[in-house]
Amino acid sequence: MERFYKVLTSGTKNEALPEEFDYFGKLIGSWDIDYVDNSTSQVLKGEWHFSWVLEGMAVQDVIVLPGFEYGTTLRVYNPDTHAWDVAYCYTGRIMRLEARKQDGIIVLTNLEDERRKWVFAKIEDDWFHWQDVTVEDGEWQVKFDLYARRM
Repeated sequence: MERFYKVLTSGTKNEALPEEFDYFGKLIGSWDIDYVDNSTSQVLKGEWHFSWVLEGMAVQDVIVLPGFEYGTTLRVYNPDTHAWDVAYCYTGRIMRLEARKQDGIIVLTNLEDERRKWVFAKIEDDWFHWQDVTVEDGEWQVKFDLYARRM
């Protein structure tokens, strides 16, 4: 397995990935997270780990929310569209999304239901804020907020 990990992961982003499209580079590393269900105010604690993969042209993560969800996301930069093709996989399901910057935030739009979006509202060196949003009648309704602190 050590060989698999060594071939999969990359120490840095690929030089062919333009800086202006390096949306996810600041996320590389490990994070403690609070996942907030806004309908119940319930907070789940977990971890989120990010790494450059596939010769630095992609970012893969593993999110761990014990007793709730365990999943992985592969984000691959697409030089033809200047967007990121995204696949989120968890038990029994794969979601396909496309990531683009809009008004200074990173918006991942679900390709099966464009009303469903994931948003990196803010990414700083030591923390970030992520949201699970549904758009209804032009209004963004935040269903879940996730707050992360670098480990």
